[in-house]
Amino acid sequence: MVWLQYTATRSQRAATACLFLTGAALIVAAARLSYANIEPQRAKAAERRRVLEAFIHRKLGGGGSASASPQQQQQDPTKTA
Repeated sequence: MVWLQYTATRSQRAATACLFLTGAALIVAAARLSYANIEPQRAKAAERRRVLEAFIHRKLGGGGSASASPQQQQQDPTKTA
């Protein structure tokens, strides 16, 4: 059984090459955009985690900002102790 009975013409090969290169370019562009958006997503996740930890600490541990660790106080310079 023969997979292709006829060989591709020059224009068919050119069209195949163009489609392949277009697909490869789209994949590269998507990968670049995805990589560029990693840091903002990490920052959002870290902020969400910090807010959630503070909420849990308030609910379970009570206390105000005086009981916050020195590391948390360094990370958020806008709050005053």
